[in-house]
Amino acid sequence: MYRHTPHTGVDTGESADADQTGTTAPARGGAEAVVVPPFEELAPALPNEMADLRRKLTRWLGELPLDAESTHDIILATYEALANVAAHAYPGGHGWARLQATRTGDTVTVTVTDTGCGIPATRPRTAGLRTSGGRGLVLIDKVTDQSDIDTGDTGTTVRMTWRPVSLRDAS
Repeated sequence: MYRHTPHTGVDTGESADADQTGTTAPARGGAEAVVVPPFEELAPALPNEMADLRRKLTRWLGELPLDAESTHDIILATYEALANVAAHAYPGGHGWARLQATRTGDTVTVTVTDTGCGIPATRPRTAGLRTSGGRGLVLIDKVTDQSDIDTGDTGTTVRMTWRPVSLRDAS
């Protein structure tokens, strides 16, 4: 599993018993097929850190037999979710974003989680014409095969799923 371990003494909002093992190399399965391990990173919810997570996810996706359009959609939607964490999850404070990605068969699932203030129940589901924002969740809905948002006053989890044709053909 690709995993980032924060510095000792940093409060990530997680149990101290959480498994924080280091990065492992991709495993080889039968017939020399490369089995890509799950991706997981934890980073401060800051714009430059979110950009770094996007670059790391791009490298992980490069190990999958994805077409360019699917890779673009996954990166775009993921960065929108990460940008929302940096912009909205911790108003006036600091916090963390967790990025996880897995490939299971012909499906890629990416999950972005924070322990921030949650998304207000009154958020618009369509982009406002006179706003500088409000388009990220709408965009995520459009470029994923499925997206689920679980939010409350203890944080938000955005789970995005794709079934790229290139993975269906590779299975």
